[in-house]
Amino acid sequence: MQTVQSRLIKEIIKERVLGIDAFEVIPLVDLKPALGHTLRSLSRGLIPPLYRWTEPKTAFAYRYKGHTEWARSLIVAAKYYFTDEQVPADPIFGRVARFTWRNNYRFLQLKLGEAVDKISDLLGKRIRAKIFSNYTSIPEKVLFRYSGLADVGKNSVCIHSKMGSYFVIGEALTDLATDVPSGALSAPDFSLCGTCTRCIHACPTGAIKEGGIIDTTRCLQYISENPVLMPRRCRELWGNRLYGCSICIDICPYNRRLEPWAEKHEIGRVGPGMNLLSVLALNQGEWNHLFRENQIGIRDPRAILKNAITALGCLRYKGAQKTLLPYASHPDELLRAYTAWALGKMGTRTAKTILHRMYTREESAAVKSEIEFFL
Repeated sequence: MQTVQSRLIKEIIKERVLGIDAFEVIPLVDLKPALGHTLRSLSRGLIPPLYRWTEPKTAFAYRYKGHTEWARSLIVAAKYYFTDEQVPADPIFGRVARFTWRNNYRFLQLKLGEAVDKISDLLGKRIRAKIFSNYTSIPEKVLFRYSGLADVGKNSVCIHSKMGSYFVIGEALTDLATDVPSGALSAPDFSLCGTCTRCIHACPTGAIKEGGIIDTTRCLQYISENPVLMPRRCRELWGNRLYGCSICIDICPYNRRLEPWAEKHEIGRVGPGMNLLSVLALNQGEWNHLFRENQIGIRDPRAILKNAITALGCLRYKGAQKTLLPYASHPDELLRAYTAWALGKMGTRTAKTILHRMYTREESAAVKSEIEFFL
């Protein structure tokens, strides 16, 4: 098999593909040394059952999902997403985490596909490739750190010298044999963090147990993605969150003085968020149109609706009572439970009347428990 100079691959990407903000060519490194970290987290119950991560599934991901039969190298890449867009001054604005303002994962996948096409054209042959841009596909943070483009902080997030942590990662597995020598993986030592523990102390639920150890079951990002009944103490910390959490990123000193030069592309753009009442009033067609290209669209709608209801309760926004009324009799008990809590937090006479009516017809013990907490 002919060996391709990595320098040539990088020149092609740099000169012919706009929109990839950092990249490197690396060999198909053995990921087995990094597998133990994830398996230990799994055995300690730090990875939620909803993720359906089993030991075999995890090991499969760390074997590049079976693509090692043909793959020989990877192009690892990053897309910066820090822009100067402002959050509206709306008292009931539902905040979306910055990395979800647009679908940067899809953007990067398209750019990596473009890179593969350009390389194929210049080499005069079609190269085989498989493109990923999602942290659950293969252990991309391990690969990105191996490339030397970034290191990993105590919050387990990659940190780049010019982009901080405000970037998403993607990679293209290719069948190109390159001149890049293979080296061994090394475990992160968090030396770039020094004695800093800002992210650990800033996490409102204590999800960062220690450097690089995350209890995902307590992470607000995980909770925002899934239709789960969070503890009441979590709801009190929810604020106006509609989707996602980036507190441990925002607090990091490496992200404090970055320039907002990221491209404002339109793929899957939802912006910094939206009015919470508007979200709860969306019909199915409007929902699909709004989120069809954004990563929010792949989530169970109940997860996003419960986020909006929780935010209204946390904000104690009394003007939401009329909007919440249909959710008091919603067929889904999870949404009824959150509605009961939100109405209870508002504490008005109208809210209590609705709760009394809910209680008389409610059969779910979980929903009744939420109502009883306030009556």
